[in-house]
Amino acid sequence: MTGIQPTMLRPATPRPAWQTVVGLVLVLPAFVLLLTSYVEPTLWTFRSSFNRFTGLRFNPGDESVGFDNYTKAFDVGLGSSLLFGLSLAAVPLVLVLFLAPALAWAAARAGRAGRWVTRALLIIPLAAFAPMAVALAHRARDLTDDGRPEVRLIYWLGTFGLVSAAGVVVYLAAFRRRDPTRSPWPAVGVAALLAVLAVLAAGLQEFTYSHIEGFGTSSPGTPARLMFDTSFRILNFGVGAAVSVTALLPLMLFGLAATVIIVLTGLRLEVDGSSPEPVPAKSPTPWVVGGILLVVVLVGTGFGLWPWLSDITNPSPVDDSTWGNTWLPPLVSTLVGVTVAALAAFGISGLRPLGRHSEWLLLPFGLFLFVGIAPLALRAYAAGATAGRLNSFIGLIPPSRVAIPALFILALVFRGQALRRETLRQENRPAPWSSLVLPALPMLGLAYLVTWVAQAQDLLWPLISATSRHKTAHLLLLEVLQTFDLDRLPYGRLLPLPMLLLFLLLGIAAQLLYLDRVALRVGRPERDHPPRT
Repeated sequence: MTGIQPTMLRPATPRPAWQTVVGLVLVLPAFVLLLTSYVEPTLWTFRSSFNRFTGLRFNPGDESVGFDNYTKAFDVGLGSSLLFGLSLAAVPLVLVLFLAPALAWAAARAGRAGRWVTRALLIIPLAAFAPMAVALAHRARDLTDDGRPEVRLIYWLGTFGLVSAAGVVVYLAAFRRRDPTRSPWPAVGVAALLAVLAVLAAGLQEFTYSHIEGFGTSSPGTPARLMFDTSFRILNFGVGAAVSVTALLPLMLFGLAATVIIVLTGLRLEVDGSSPEPVPAKSPTPWVVGGILLVVVLVGTGFGLWPWLSDITNPSPVDDSTWGNTWLPPLVSTLVGVTVAALAAFGISGLRPLGRHSEWLLLPFGLFLFVGIAPLALRAYAAGATAGRLNSFIGLIPPSRVAIPALFILALVFRGQALRRETLRQENRPAPWSSLVLPALPMLGLAYLVTWVAQAQDLLWPLISATSRHKTAHLLLLEVLQTFDLDRLPYGRLLPLPMLLLFLLLGIAAQLLYLDRVALRVGRPERDHPPRT
């Protein structure tokens, strides 16, 4: 019997002109903010690295110093800091390349029960994301034991559960398939490549563990810490700009590589509805392997998080407004950044103004996909100081104006749903716009929540922009650390217990009711029904 060929399908309905126009218009706000909050600061930092720099503006009387700032940067340890930042990625790379995919495979083979148990337990390190609390708790323990903190070890312990859990969520999506004849391994391979790039980028920009464990010592640090020390302690802003540029170049290359991989492989997220549930494996191997690996992850998570979770109810030494200063400014930047990112994602991958080439519109954003606050912090500081925004509540708002990771995640969701919708239209089936928009709404909510928490837990920007008048929980904890009252560190100021419990409940609901139906796929769209001719 002759198989059904793609040419036998009915042609798709022509794309209306309004769809192209509206799609491009929706990208404009994010593109403008990309220019103002990423491109211009990058150019400014690059120019600053070749000049004598005051921290506020160029001194017009000074001439260019050429590569002198770069020479001084390497003299004060830029080369070793780059190697140190990359060394932080050693254990996370093992987790995302071996442990996480193995655990995800076992959970997927164990069926719904195995997936749900794994997802529910691994929400603990995701909900308890508070890197400064972890770093402080381990430093307090080391000081009590008269030991010298080892930054790498503390970083590996503190991120063990987080990296493992995030990796399992991604790989579980890659292992989900509707067509048993199609292998999930290409999607797993693409996910692994992107995870490697993300882990390397995180190591180069790590600041919290490096700063806390090196507080008052000369222990090695990452490029982010070296930028902070040279700029805000030694007040050599030109050298700090050179450090920032040196770290920025590989980060932009990582982002470019990730974007090209995403576009060329057709990577997308599809939200499955009532697709058939895979038949669990009859062999006990998945349960045994999954159980052992899950215990390993939970034990590692316990070693990393328990030192601060056990003291999360420590009282604060003062009754102040640190909660509002810690959580409200990031909420403002989150609402702006994720909203414009969602509009751009819908315009690019939902309306698809350039057809199958639409995802190339992600390229300018992809250059800064892995760029955090640290490489561009000098520009944000200079702009805030010039405008008089520092040392105020407004100054506490993080400088990121476009949530680029959220833009990419939402674009992948819209891409998956849009391709499904085009397939339905090609087969002359009903394809309402609600089938494109509604499945992405829970992911949009997760993007708001994750971006908010991540920005609220960042240490670098409050350390630069805050004072005792507008104190955040980060500064409060550092003040207590300097008093050596290590048994009374108020960790709950960073992440209050009620918020932690709320994040746990929201995370479990999202894992079981939504993320368990999200599939990460590459190549041509899969069909959940025979194609019509």
